Amino acid sequence: MAQQDSTQTAPEPEAGRAELRRAAFLKAARDVFLEAGYEAANMAEIVKRAGGSLSTLYSQFGGKKGLFEAMIDARVNDLTEQMQIELAAHAPLKEGLRRIGETFLKKQVEAEALDVFRLMVAQAKKFPELAEGWGKRAPEQVRKALAEYLADRARAGEINISNPELAASVYFDLVRARTQFRALLMPSYAPSDAEIRETVDRAVKVFLGGIEALEG
Repeated sequence: MAQQDSTQTAPEPEAGRAELRRAAFLKAARDVFLEAGYEAANMAEIVKRAGGSLSTLYSQFGGKKGLFEAMIDARVNDLTEQMQIELAAHAPLKEGLRRIGETFLKKQVEAEALDVFRLMVAQAKKFPELAEGWGKRAPEQVRKALAEYLADRARAGEINISNPELAASVYFDLVRARTQFRALLMPSYAPSDAEIRETVDRAVKVFLGGIEALEG
């Protein structure tokens, strides 16, 4: 009797297959949304590119709106994970702000992030609920993550701050404003790592000086 090949790959667990399928749906959805726009995006085309079935797509995301929101959440999660690293490490304030700022700004000027931003601006009038949800959903998650880090540094005595969430919003506005705006209007513009570092260093100085003046 022939022995069974012990090197044969074990069947992939159901949970693992579901996660792989979800990731494939999100990647295909991102491509289709950015190519066709939200309104014209076709769920059947997403399934065609990702594999699987329409019933599985709908069971995982509920529909086009849920799929779009999940795509946004996936991008936001990548960014908030970096902030959680700084929080867990209790990184010193200036060092943590610089690393968080550089990660944040690099994400904001990625081609995909800029395309999503342009897409939502173009669709905002026709789909105001979707645009408003996107406008609140992503910034809120990122702001809360930075607010936790700022509160941690306040407990360590590194900063005097009474409203960490407001301070987080101010910091992100300082970091992204000029560079993101320029990248949105000039598709050929891609800031160098040195330019990003310089922008973030300036934002850290202005932020800490402003907080000291407001809270002092």
